[in-house]
Amino acid sequence: MITLKPFNWAHVETHYEWNNDKDLNFYDSDFPHKYESFESFVSRLKEMIHTNDGSSQLFEIICTESGRLIGVVDIIGIDRINNKCVLECTIASREFRNKGYGKNALEEALKYCFIDLGMHKVSTVSFDFNEKWIRILENGGFMQEGCLRKHIIKNGQYCDKLIFSMLNDEYYQVHPEYLQTAEAV
Repeated sequence: MITLKPFNWAHVETHYEWNNDKDLNFYDSDFPHKYESFESFVSRLKEMIHTNDGSSQLFEIICTESGRLIGVVDIIGIDRINNKCVLECTIASREFRNKGYGKNALEEALKYCFIDLGMHKVSTVSFDFNEKWIRILENGGFMQEGCLRKHIIKNGQYCDKLIFSMLNDEYYQVHPEYLQTAEAV
């Protein structure tokens, strides 16, 4: 259904459009939407990608049927001492939303985090109003471990930011077929 590929500079204009999409910002950011110039976006992106400290990785979500770029997966806060990271997943192309691509991208990203990166814990967040994403997380084996109460303002009202995580043993309970692969890495 999807493949994760490293960020491709040939797609920077698409990423820029998504960065300035007010609807996406509503679900992805603690801050109100603010237009960002192309130059500023590229500069920020270069800084993030070229830190070379291994603390973040940016992937593109590619629809395998069409070959189209449909979203992004950010793996941030990669901590090699404690073997943990934070995962962010966005289906940005409107025509690909609510069709299972987000769930599939999350599954592929988790496989990468636990097997390839050898993480012990993967965390993610959701605003309390994003019921679809919360359902995907819970059905995928994530546990809610915290709540930042009345954390941000959206549409004039405070909302909670929920913190979810999955541990590697929980992942391998759901996906025992990958346990031998992980042990070999």
